[in-house]
Amino acid sequence: MRFSVVSVLLGLQCLWVAPAWANDPPPKPADAHGAPAKDEHGAKDAHGAKDAHGAPAKADKPTRTFEGQEPLFYFDSKRRPYIEPFHKTEEEEYFVCRGVIGEWFRQLMAEEANMLAAKDGLAKVTGSTCAVRLVATHHGKKLPIVSVELYVSSNVMRSCILGESCPQSRTAIMYVLDKTLYRSYFITDHERKIRRAYCLDNKSKILAKEECWHHFFDKAAKEKPKTDH
Repeated sequence: MRFSVVSVLLGLQCLWVAPAWANDPPPKPADAHGAPAKDEHGAKDAHGAKDAHGAPAKADKPTRTFEGQEPLFYFDSKRRPYIEPFHKTEEEEYFVCRGVIGEWFRQLMAEEANMLAAKDGLAKVTGSTCAVRLVATHHGKKLPIVSVELYVSSNVMRSCILGESCPQSRTAIMYVLDKTLYRSYFITDHERKIRRAYCLDNKSKILAKEECWHHFFDKAAKEKPKTDH
């Protein structure tokens, strides 16, 4: 089993301490006062709305926030993209990044992955060859875990998704704790036998050389007051 998949499944064991992004629904676009964004006719977001015939209206794909900034992801309320996957297995689905991830966020993750890969002198990614992977869960709200897979080339991408092994991986798994988005990165090179894990905060700062769930689990355990015997 691939390194990143194993880490995702291990992370699920600690959801009671620090929930992964699969249990925290993404925020809706908001206006300057924190209210749901309105459309040009003054209507709020389409969740729970009905059409002219009284039938539930289909949720519109989000566009931009009031600041003009793209959302991190273009997901519906069930944390699913508005497009069909290009590859699907029993537990995983892969989607093209374009139209699913905000361009600025994709470039940020490419920069973060390159910063981490440079520590071992590994090849860079541009961010243009990537996929959004949804991993099914059977816990909590059963929303999928979201990871972004960045590849150094299309051949590597094909091998990682369709082949039996992944020559190199640059994986970022979304992780939310206390309304802050953290990212667990997995940087690997099969030929050089390199496997690295990092936890980055929302300012691209390295918090630990391990997965975020593991980092916060250990932190919580150390900070837990000791009971007197």
